Amino acid sequence: MNKPLGATNKGLSASLDALAAYTNSHTFTLSPYAKNGLSPAAKRGRKLFASKQTKCAECHSGPFFTDSQSGKTSARHDVGTGNADKSETMGLSYDTPMLLGLYRSAPYLHHGTAATLQDVLTTQNKGDKHGTTSHLSPAEVNDLAEFLKSLPYELPEPLAADAGIIKVAN
Repeated sequence: MNKPLGATNKGLSASLDALAAYTNSHTFTLSPYAKNGLSPAAKRGRKLFASKQTKCAECHSGPFFTDSQSGKTSARHDVGTGNADKSETMGLSYDTPMLLGLYRSAPYLHHGTAATLQDVLTTQNKGDKHGTTSHLSPAEVNDLAEFLKSLPYELPEPLAADAGIIKVAN
């Protein structure tokens, strides 16, 4: 087996290849926060997310809101949380996680220290290493969190296919 986030392990284990194919066979469901489309707050948050002001979309981009892709060297970033856990062995930088389904995955960050999405954007974002959010008003932080909770607000699979992203299969 190769190191985590290193070279691909495809073809090294039939069992792991089957597990990867199985986990990739699931489809996404739309966020319950976006059943009737994006709320006005989520629309404002989407605009902030995509802005050069926050830089969120520089790392969380594409149909899966990540700059990492299967089969390629992972895109790793120091988001300022790597030394929070002394037992951490991955170093200071992390592979960019996708943001789909955040509404159901609290607590947040790799070490679970952010109870809410607002915490991710404020108290757990010292030095603006996890997006430039320190200048945002509380209302803007809430709008950005509403957008994040609405992901996915459209099905990502057709968008991924259009972008040429190939699903891991057995």
